[in-house]
Amino acid sequence: MKRIGVISDSHGDRGQMEFALMKMEAEGRLDCLIHCGDVADDVDFIGGNILQAVAVRGNCDGWMSEAPLDRELNIAGINFFITHGHRYGVKSDVYTLADIAAAKGAQICCFGHTHVPYCEYQRGVLMLNPGACYGRANCALILADGRGGFDVRMLTGDY
Repeated sequence: MKRIGVISDSHGDRGQMEFALMKMEAEGRLDCLIHCGDVADDVDFIGGNILQAVAVRGNCDGWMSEAPLDRELNIAGINFFITHGHRYGVKSDVYTLADIAAAKGAQICCFGHTHVPYCEYQRGVLMLNPGACYGRANCALILADGRGGFDVRMLTGDY
């Protein structure tokens, strides 16, 4: 079973990042960490001891960040589309982003930007926003069976 952590919108809040990591690793170490932007470079702080740590650039990252705007990855047999979401209007609705993720063959679309946790299927894709890590330590944990099956745990608010 692979353990994939998801955070977003950490905005440099190291204390909350450490708390989020503690929640995600309560039952075992993470195999992978996904950071959905704002501040993408925080993945270097929190993901230091994790085998695979990936990030995308958000609207607060600026053009100096080396992180890409979007990523398509296969992790543990699951197709992911990862983005911050600001370029897809996620503060209004997730349908445009869901259409794009579905067209790319994603099973899970990880995004942020709204600071609000969200985990629902749209257009056949699990749309997963862990909510803001900043100030709240919101995060999500994906348990992947390695054959394309998965379970998602939203770890929001006080844990």
